[in-house]
Amino acid sequence: MTTHPDTSEAAPSSADAPATESTPSIDDTAPNTSNCVAAELSVSLGAVQGAAGSTALPIEFSNTGNRTCTLDGYPGVSYVSSPGGTQVGQAAVRSGSEANPVVLAPGASAESLVKATVVQNYSTDTCEPSSVSGLDVYSPNTAKVVYLAYPTTGCRTTDPSITQLEVQPVRSE
Repeated sequence: MTTHPDTSEAAPSSADAPATESTPSIDDTAPNTSNCVAAELSVSLGAVQGAAGSTALPIEFSNTGNRTCTLDGYPGVSYVSSPGGTQVGQAAVRSGSEANPVVLAPGASAESLVKATVVQNYSTDTCEPSSVSGLDVYSPNTAKVVYLAYPTTGCRTTDPSITQLEVQPVRSE
């Protein structure tokens, strides 16, 4: 009986396979969570709530864009005489806890609470009461203003001892 050498090769086992290094790759499906830009945000006034000596004005920011983005910090808020009109008194001062980034998926919302002091709490001479038609709002890290109708009375003075508006950082709803 004649034996023939086996010329077939066995498939290498995984133990015999050469080691390969994995290199990190960029995940093209990862969301771009850079700052939200004004064009992808809708800004609106939520349900106003009264409090002792002040009114709570929730400013709502909704992501109307098609990418996930981040809001980080405080919006700019001030009373104005009319849409596109002049600012009335000082802009809102920052208050509340530390700002933390809020990631907004498309369709998601966040809010910033604004406390509006009832200006009748101040003396007429100090406050210089003036009619306002609404608020000018700048989303965090944007330069485009959004007007929100909110007729009320503000203080015309720019005296720093008069705090007519306080704004908190944006937070998840």
